[in-house]
Amino acid sequence: MSIKTKALSEKLGHVVRTKPVCVQEDLPVGKALELMRQKGVHCLMVCKGSKLTGIFTDRDHLLKVLGQAKGDEPMSRFMTPSPVIGSVEQTVGETVETMSAKGLRNLPLVDEAGAPTSLVTVDTLIRYLADHFPAEVVNRSPAPHLVSDEADGA
Repeated sequence: MSIKTKALSEKLGHVVRTKPVCVQEDLPVGKALELMRQKGVHCLMVCKGSKLTGIFTDRDHLLKVLGQAKGDEPMSRFMTPSPVIGSVEQTVGETVETMSAKGLRNLPLVDEAGAPTSLVTVDTLIRYLADHFPAEVVNRSPAPHLVSDEADGA
């Protein structure tokens, strides 16, 4: 098995993931935004009790909240409900396929009870995969026929 195939076959449990920041559905959106700033995160897991019920990202803030909401309105109004979820048993390849097909930038990982355990981001996956490919592949131009053979300024 090549290193590239091995990288795609690796379980998410062995890939660096982000610890989720969880909030309750009834948390006012203003407090949620302040929490995002304090923690330096771009994504919140929204729960009812300990079970994941939604996700709230910086994109939700831009598209649903900015200029349209009062800070005391609950997160449940602005979250993306019933988000696509994954588990640490999925492979990197399956995760890339799911995130690509559904246009996701964040994938919450949950345990058997539906509680958030971690978060996988597109950035995390790109960095993980890039570590498994030679620099010549990672730095290759997407349009090699447009690359000049001469050095700049020559």
